[in-house]
Amino acid sequence: MNPKKFTIYCSGSASRVIGFYTNPYNLKTFLPDVVVYDGDSKDTLSTLLKMFHERLKYIDFDLLNNEEKRRINTYTSQFIFRTMQDSNSEYLVCFGRRILKKDIINAYAGRLINFHPSLLPAFKGLHAIDQALAANASILGNTAHYIDERIDNGKIIIQSAMKREDFVYYEDVLELQFPMLKIIFRDLLGFEVLQESIFAEIKSRKKGYLLPTDVLRI
Repeated sequence: MNPKKFTIYCSGSASRVIGFYTNPYNLKTFLPDVVVYDGDSKDTLSTLLKMFHERLKYIDFDLLNNEEKRRINTYTSQFIFRTMQDSNSEYLVCFGRRILKKDIINAYAGRLINFHPSLLPAFKGLHAIDQALAANASILGNTAHYIDERIDNGKIIIQSAMKREDFVYYEDVLELQFPMLKIIFRDLLGFEVLQESIFAEIKSRKKGYLLPTDVLRI
């Protein structure tokens, strides 16, 4: 069985995408068909270009007209929708900041996967790690979930967590998404992923542990 074709959407520093694909094995094995980036960091853009070359599609906010800027969530959603159709992508893996709209959600129901840095349903929306820290949460974590029309609301696929006392940097939390990503590549997108590869990702991040759902096997 051939792996599913997929698009990645990322924003800001794209640290999770860059961190995951800095590993040459990951870049070779789990290469996306398209990467959509809409951040304003030229350094990040340069790094993504070096990694993904012509596969990278960049949304330059400065080149948009006033109406497109005013409706930036709609514009971005439509851009991703067109990009997925043009590349025949079957799935979207989302690390981006914009809210996807009804057309793409309906067209790709059950195939849009968002990575959110909290243990949903707690701490939805932006700055989730900061929200958890401000609330003195004893556990920090991540959730991969299907995207629906409500923010950070779709069915949960898999989660990861770490103790608050082990937190030093944001990446301590965010990098716990790497083994989650490999499990999703294996179980939902049909990639061949060795158990040892997943366990190595977990072991290398001793501050965290996975909380798998019943439908995903570890």
